[in-house]
Amino acid sequence: MLMQATDSDMQIIDARGTLCPQPLVLTRRALRLAARGALLEIWATDPLASLDIEALCMRGACQYLGCTTGDDGLQCIRIRAR
Repeated sequence: MLMQATDSDMQIIDARGTLCPQPLVLTRRALRLAARGALLEIWATDPLASLDIEALCMRGACQYLGCTTGDDGLQCIRIRAR
C-alpha cells in the first residue's frame, strides 16, 4: 500500500494488485487519518472496488466523486473525506 500526498489536499491510495476487501480496508484507514474535506484517489485493479467504495460513501463516511477505468482495468476512484 502506498499513500502519497500529491498536494496539500490529495492523497493517492495505491491498492493495485489487491483483492476484496483490501481496497476498502485501505480506503477506510486513509479516511480515518484524512482531514475533513480532503480529496483521496484510490487506484485499484479489483473490479468490485469502486462498488465497495461507493457503498461506503453512501453510508456517510465520504462523498463519492466518481470513477474512471482505463483500458488496462485500472480504476481511479475519487472521494472526499467528511
